[in-house]
Amino acid sequence: MKDWIDKEAFLSAATCLTQSWYGLRAPKRDLRPALEWRFHVGNEIGRAARDRLGNGIELPRSPVEIGLKATTEVLSAASANCVAFEATFAAADVVSRADAIRRNGGSWDLIEVKSGKLPADAGAVKAAYIDDLAFTALVAESSGLQIARCILMLVRGQYRLGSPLSELLGELDVTEQVLPRAREFGGVVPQITAGLRAQARPEPRLIFACKDCAFYETDCLGVGIGDPLFALPRLSAKRFEELKGYGRISALPPEAELTETQRRVADVIRSGKPLIEPDGLKHLDRVVRPVYYLDFESVNPAIPWFPDVAPYEQVPFQFSVHVVGAAGQEAMHYEYLAPNDGDWRQELAAQLVDRLGDRGSILTYSGYERRMINYLADALPNRAPRFSALQARLFDLEPVFKNGYCHPGFRGRTSIKATLPTMVQQEQLDYSRLAVRKGDDAAGLFALMRVGRYSPGECEVHRQNLLEYCKLDTLAMVRLHQELAKIRASLP
Repeated sequence: MKDWIDKEAFLSAATCLTQSWYGLRAPKRDLRPALEWRFHVGNEIGRAARDRLGNGIELPRSPVEIGLKATTEVLSAASANCVAFEATFAAADVVSRADAIRRNGGSWDLIEVKSGKLPADAGAVKAAYIDDLAFTALVAESSGLQIARCILMLVRGQYRLGSPLSELLGELDVTEQVLPRAREFGGVVPQITAGLRAQARPEPRLIFACKDCAFYETDCLGVGIGDPLFALPRLSAKRFEELKGYGRISALPPEAELTETQRRVADVIRSGKPLIEPDGLKHLDRVVRPVYYLDFESVNPAIPWFPDVAPYEQVPFQFSVHVVGAAGQEAMHYEYLAPNDGDWRQELAAQLVDRLGDRGSILTYSGYERRMINYLADALPNRAPRFSALQARLFDLEPVFKNGYCHPGFRGRTSIKATLPTMVQQEQLDYSRLAVRKGDDAAGLFALMRVGRYSPGECEVHRQNLLEYCKLDTLAMVRLHQELAKIRASLP
């Protein structure tokens, strides 16, 4: 059986051959809830595409040889209105599957179905979508398919619950972008396939994509580099290209062009000492007691669960609140987690306004909680005045770190998960001990419960894990605020 190079490996290699080489040899990881939910959404979008395109021929996906044979048979006997799903194409060393092909006169429309939102025009389409379709077009054309048009099917923002599923998606002709990109890919196929099949690792080079590479710090150029350029906040691709010759922050010369924030972080990392900025810490003086520490978790299904909600609209399903009265008092904790069915928004809103009272500051971390409160005010007009009052009491703690306290241990970041391990060394505040450790996994887990993926017993376990995760977010804010307050109190 031939060892094919598929779309995922090829497109990864088109960005970085070394990264893709590692990826092909890396052990398979457990399926996180966030990714499992994305697969579920993909299947939902696929059903919508089939509804829109009408009755078609379902072709086998694997093994590759069976898929190729079935696709060849359909192409040779296709009727004038033929639609085929999961058509397999191969040429030389590469293989790809088209989500759908549709007869268009004597040629074929090549259709890629994506779960992203449909833009107003083809010029606003994500480059990744163009690349995805371009690779399939390259392989299909190389195997003899006559392509009439390259079509993206994407989610229409106007869709609402209750409309026919076929109306969820819209079509966009991106032929003019796709075919030239396919020709570019054709020129590098031999180089990429040879590199991926080589026994020795392709020579790595420092590029902007290293920033998000899973292998950069563990196996590649970032091993042992404690001060990578990527620690500079808001580092653009253009600025990276200007600085990458220095390799790391400690090698940057004094005249290197950096923003004020980047230079502050660079100086702190080079010195190994924290920087205290009194003017930034003085913002803590605006906090009014009692203090409420608030965190939401939200879900954004592609197919809305409630009327008048758009696809991918963020809907909060959980909150955690820690309350501290006078300084030194122990925090009280309140929480809410929506049921696995029904419309919980009124219940969540009622409990939220009750727990947050009518006086005192509401501490958050980033502008996310403000957006969720704005959503609730819009979705539940009967409670809008109460939410307006809550908005006036919000205090974002993250800017105090951005403008008042910078530590080399933060490595240029200011998120809770970046600041907490440096500021507070307590075992019970360690996210790594939790079953749920990231917000996208929390959302994925709740969504999978909602659609019936788990048994009642499994749901009980998952619900407890969600409560522990959200609770830690607000407890972390309590501790971070306390540590910042100590630093503020030490100032003249």
